[in-house]
Amino acid sequence: MAKKKSKKRIIGWREYVSLTELKVDNVVAKIDTGANLSSIHASEIKITSKDKSKFVTFKIKKNKNTLRKVTCELHGYKKIKSSDGVVEKRPVVKTPMVLDGIRKNIELTLTDRKTMDYTMLIGRKALGRRWIVNPSISFLTDKNESGNK
Repeated sequence: MAKKKSKKRIIGWREYVSLTELKVDNVVAKIDTGANLSSIHASEIKITSKDKSKFVTFKIKKNKNTLRKVTCELHGYKKIKSSDGVVEKRPVVKTPMVLDGIRKNIELTLTDRKTMDYTMLIGRKALGRRWIVNPSISFLTDKNESGNK
């Protein structure tokens, strides 16, 4: 039986994204097809252990100036080379993302992005084969479709 081909959806180079389990809605994320993994600005990152499992606690921007303290299971670490060539070992968490009304589980690296223009970066792995990026347009998706579903 042949696989049903799903229609690709078009998104802009900036879109609203929600991270439902982290209780963060409508983050303006930059869609970066040059990056493999997604990342988000996190501060006060601390790794702890409990019952043979590792957890990461960090603060994340909930909206403009509100911080939210979050604890997630640590999925591991990834070495990431930044745009300026510096290699950084970053903690990785797995969390659902809602983009364009579609919920998808993604890997998210935690790093200090306070000097960057965007709190969150969506990489190729999170986009998969579902979306095509139009780099000349922003916010093609409905902001209400990035909320909790």
